[in-house]
Amino acid sequence: MPNPARIFISSAYDRKLVPFRSDLKRELEEAGHSPLLFEDNFYPWQTDFMKTCLQKVMESDIFILLLNDNVGTYWAEDKCTPTYQEFRTAIKEGKYVIAFLDSDIKQIYEEHIRKDLDRRYKKYIEEKHRNPDYTIDIVYQVINEDLGRSQREKIESIHPFIWAFIYDVQAARIWTEELVLAQAPKAYKKIKGYLSDRLGEGIKLVPMKEDIHDNAIAAQDFTVYQDYTLNLLSYLHMGTITDWENFLETAMEPLMGDYIYQRPATMLAEEIGKFEKCNALTVYKKAEDKIRLCGYAGATSPSFEYDLTNDDSYVVSALTRDTNVIGYSEDKNVLYYAITTKDLYSP
Repeated sequence: MPNPARIFISSAYDRKLVPFRSDLKRELEEAGHSPLLFEDNFYPWQTDFMKTCLQKVMESDIFILLLNDNVGTYWAEDKCTPTYQEFRTAIKEGKYVIAFLDSDIKQIYEEHIRKDLDRRYKKYIEEKHRNPDYTIDIVYQVINEDLGRSQREKIESIHPFIWAFIYDVQAARIWTEELVLAQAPKAYKKIKGYLSDRLGEGIKLVPMKEDIHDNAIAAQDFTVYQDYTLNLLSYLHMGTITDWENFLETAMEPLMGDYIYQRPATMLAEEIGKFEKCNALTVYKKAEDKIRLCGYAGATSPSFEYDLTNDDSYVVSALTRDTNVIGYSEDKNVLYYAITTKDLYSP
């Protein structure tokens, strides 16, 4: 069965956009895709309707944004709109975004807003060494302090958040195509062009699918290994472990347990048990005819030393046999794993 691309179509609710959204949905369906519109397929709704919308964004593969002069619902306290929240979620989730901006609004923005807004935004970063919390705060400064009366009159019917939204879209390096509702077929054709371009890029990667997957896993494992190793090395100075307790506590962190299989790594592998995460580590060092404790961590009260003739000790068995030893205590329900190493220098 084919797996159609899920395409989220986002815009403020505006009667002028209803026919465009509906026709765009039909065009995408006829092309074999699965478009998502809140008015058609967002059920079942949750009590918090935004959770439903944002969940649909996260489930989608492609995000189409339509911006015109209608801000839609504006939450003054949060300085945000539902459409903006959907857009930010799409960016955060790494979705492929295609943005369309009403041609008249784009012209006003380019002529009267963009230059001053960009200047003030960059000045804020230079002075505060961070991005402003809300772009709309900078927009209000532009409107109140930079625009002349005739300019303010030209934009007075347009909610200031529109300009902040446009700026944030472009700041995310999303190219905005012009939207002319009277020329809707051109927009549909352009969207299909974007999708075709994306398909062309993706099809080149299909032969490398397994390598990409393996490399991604390897990169993730390497990052974990790197962090783990650096943390352990922080307790090592001039070849000496300086803090055994914290060293061993750190060493235990990734030992999270696993399942035990009969016929492992085969098609007939069968789970027959499991062991929990490691709860204690001890380190011993040979000293003449005994082995003495260097350090320990976790839920244990270890013996300070063992005679090399002690046959009941897994540590002694590992050392005298010069091999790793696995043992299990039924009374304590504990699995022991004793590992031998080369000479270890410790205080």
